Amino acid sequence: MALTKRMIDSMSYQGKDGQRQVSWDDELSGFGLRVYPNGKKAFVLSYRIAGRKRLMTLGTYGQYSVDEARKLARKYLVAIDSGIDPLEARQKDAQGETVRDLCLAYIERHAKPHKRSWRPDQLRIDRHILPMWGNRMAKSITRADAASLHSTIGKNTPYEANRTLSLISKIFELARRWGFVPENQRNPARDIDQYKEEKRDRWVNPEELPRLAQAIDAEPNVYVRMALWLYLLTGVRKSELLAAQWDDIDWQRQELRLGETKAGRVHYVPLSAPALAILRELAAPGR
Repeated sequence: MALTKRMIDSMSYQGKDGQRQVSWDDELSGFGLRVYPNGKKAFVLSYRIAGRKRLMTLGTYGQYSVDEARKLARKYLVAIDSGIDPLEARQKDAQGETVRDLCLAYIERHAKPHKRSWRPDQLRIDRHILPMWGNRMAKSITRADAASLHSTIGKNTPYEANRTLSLISKIFELARRWGFVPENQRNPARDIDQYKEEKRDRWVNPEELPRLAQAIDAEPNVYVRMALWLYLLTGVRKSELLAAQWDDIDWQRQELRLGETKAGRVHYVPLSAPALAILRELAAPGR
């Protein structure tokens, strides 16, 4: 007998010890109504795919009428005939992938292979993005979320807020390409006004040099002290120096090779005698 509203309204749980109670529809194979011990009623669809028998809840009675639920069941049966498991698709969609998963993919698949200075990205992810969004689904992040995070960071460090927003934009552009979010999902970092930045170049004048040298030599951490001297002696950016490897130094030609500069080309930096002395000390055994 086909399931009807009158029949469903008259049903009550008749099972024992919580056993499953399902009344099957004679009109559509696999379509039925399950009655729970607490009186709740839900439409279900039983089907077999890839040798596995599956029981999928379509929705509760009240949420769907019997005709609506039967129509939905027919839709799923068409998908099943095409080899699609609707229960598996629903579970995957509900689970999704988190922002933490996305950030890990960004670091391993993009930042490390393509950016010698990837560590600042990792620091921003750990400091700003994961504490706020780490356990959220990547597809759930909206422009309002990105604007709020940008504003929160910008209260104290507006330039850092801008860098983080740019990082979010890149991460979610790759998320769309990699399938972490739907193809048509809008990048949440787009169309957010960044904080105004001013050029911050500052040159040390001759009167300040002795005091600067004294302050550097007073630094107790030998590695920080040497790094500061190397910045002054080579003129390279902090990110370029931190990303440099020992193999980038040509001791004979007295040059430092920067393989990926901001200009996008290989650059060779002459090394003065004081710079070479510091590098040799750093390279010495025991350091």
